[in-house]
Amino acid sequence: MPPKKNTQTFESALQRIEQIAAQMETGDLPLDDLVVVYEEGLQLIRFCSARLEEAEKRLQTITRDAAGQPQGLATIRNPEEIPSSTPSETSVTDDSSGTVGPFDPARLF
Repeated sequence: MPPKKNTQTFESALQRIEQIAAQMETGDLPLDDLVVVYEEGLQLIRFCSARLEEAEKRLQTITRDAAGQPQGLATIRNPEEIPSSTPSETSVTDDSSGTVGPFDPARLF
């Protein structure tokens, strides 16, 4: 028999963790059941942590040199690490008037 494929998603695991936490907070679970759901919760937390690490490794941005030319790829761990040459998401300078307006993704290309 072939091994069972893991169909667990990050979102479904997170939802189940929230359900387990709610069950545990009620204080109505017998000790044996409490230990079982606690262990399930730990396994789900490990799964979610691994998935987050995988996603973090995939999030990359092109780094640029002083002239604005692409240099390579760098892993982004938090938004503060995005190089300053990246346009702001909330506003850009309008070339014709010099005024600042809403971010327009089409202006990036």
